[in-house]
Parts: sequence; C-alpha cells; structure tokens
Amino acid sequence: MEVSKQLKKQIIIEVIALIFFIGVICYALFAINKGNANKVASFEGFVIVLDDAKYRELKVQSDGLGLQGEGVTYTVTNNNKDKKAYKVVITPSVKDEDILKQIRVSVDDLYLEDLVDLEKIDDGYVLTSYELDSGYTKVHLIKYWYKLDSDEDVIDKNIKFTYKLVREE
Repeated sequence: MEVSKQLKKQIIIEVIALIFFIGVICYALFAINKGNANKVASFEGFVIVLDDAKYRELKVQSDGLGLQGEGVTYTVTNNNKDKKAYKVVITPSVKDEDILKQIRVSVDDLYLEDLVDLEKIDDGYVLTSYELDSGYTKVHLIKYWYKLDSDEDVIDKNIKFTYKLVREE
C-alpha cells in the first residue's frame, strides 16, 4: 500500500515533467522558426537583417494610415574598423512609371516621399543615406503604400520589393 502511493506520486511527477519538457521543446521550435523568417546578409563589413514578415501587400490609404502600418525593418550593423557611410536602396518588381508614381514611402517615420521623387540608382531608389560608427547598429523602419487618390486600374497590389545596401566611399 505504501509503495503504491509512492509509485503513483512518482508517476505523476514524471508525467508533469514530461509535459513541461514537451512544452519547452515546442516553444524552442517556434522561436527558431520565427527567427528563420528574417533574412540575414553580410556585405563589405556590414551585417544586414531584413524583417519583412509583417508586410502583406500595398494598400490604397491615406498618409496617416500608411504611417500607422507595421512596415519592414532593415537593420544594419557596421563591423568595419572605422565609420562607414551607406545607402539603403529599394527596387520594385515592376518598372511601370504609372504604378510607381502612385507609391508613397516613409523611412524611420521621419519623412514622406513619392517613390519616384527619391534618388535613383540603377533600377532602385535610395531610401536613406546614413553614416554609422564602427560596432554600431541602425534600425530603419520602412513603410510604403499607394496614395489615397490612386487609380484602381493602374495599381498592382502584388508588387514586391527587394532591398540592398550600397556602401559609400
């Protein structure tokens, strides 16, 4: 009888421990998958992390609503030995000027621009220029949307963007 009670108690403790370990393993797998959604790259002494997991599609909206959106984070870390300057360039998947004229862009919630008004490099547009000290990190928050008065027949809601870092000398 005494052994039976101790055995039951031991089994209950082991079942609770097993459930706890299964929970920890599930959480770890979830955390690893979430971390893999970020895109990490290295370029000439810079480490770049792009997190566009919250971006879905371009919407027609006012500037106020566009600024309230989640956006894309573009994190740059300078692993060079000295201060370096860089530009963040965004390249749209379409080249149609009529579509691109309808897109508004915000970087770091500091300024609003029409995409086509930004400095152009190759097929992309310079979102921001920044000078970063050695060992420091800068997180850029990028948001974009279609102007409120955009023509529905002209816009392409499935437009995609690629980002690249251009080092300035």
